[in-house]
Amino acid sequence: LSIPPQDLAVWIDPIDSTNEYIGGREDVAPVDGIVPAGLCSALVLIGAYDRRTGCPVLGVINEPFFRRDPLTRRWQGRYHWGVAYGDTQLCSLSP
Repeated sequence: LSIPPQDLAVWIDPIDSTNEYIGGREDVAPVDGIVPAGLCSALVLIGAYDRRTGCPVLGVINEPFFRRDPLTRRWQGRYHWGVAYGDTQLCSLSP
């Protein structure tokens, strides 16, 4: 994509990450497939938007505590990303 850097602004949003990380709870069960609290709900969003229109251009959501390996007890993370600019619309999730 050809986007002049001066046309973009960036935001970083710790989506409840600080509070949930400090609490460190691992025992929160999912409700309808979504974990409402605890480490597994700690997410971080990094995004960029068009300064003129305010429209999002790209974003990445990081889930650092997606799953804990039962053998090593180490956390495994994952991330999702998306781009929407002009005619380009791509993301890491399947429809």
